[in-house]
Amino acid sequence: MVLEVTNNPLAATDQQSFAALMELYENNYIFLRRLVPQLDGHRDAQISSVDHGPDLHLEVIERCPYTTNLLLTHCFAQHPDSESLPDLHVRIYHDARVAEVLPEPHQPHLSLAARWASNRFLNRWLRYCLGEGHAFEDAPERAVVERPEAKRWAI
Repeated sequence: MVLEVTNNPLAATDQQSFAALMELYENNYIFLRRLVPQLDGHRDAQISSVDHGPDLHLEVIERCPYTTNLLLTHCFAQHPDSESLPDLHVRIYHDARVAEVLPEPHQPHLSLAARWASNRFLNRWLRYCLGEGHAFEDAPERAVVERPEAKRWAI
């Protein structure tokens, strides 16, 4: 699968601007939806495996009417300590159709440059995962991990 982005925010001259960051959030949302077409499903943990690379793990942490928080990571099982890297918390805003990397709990407020860097990394990582053939399907017979349901909030 070849992924082409006609208007690539990574190549913009005003790369560090807020407008370019919002465009990057939009592209992250598009790539996440390609990777996980059924984000509104009832599976809170999924694993995508490809023959030639590490497994990609997705765990839904929280579902709200307009947002979903998830954890996305590679699990390197062949490593003796079973390392999971990168380990990104992502918030998806369904109504605005954007996705952003959430800051670490000890860094509640990130600068524009730091937000740009973490979301640029997410963008490149998502493109890499899609290029490697990773995808999460919403087929109940392929459930891999049984975990408690994510917190669900109602209005």
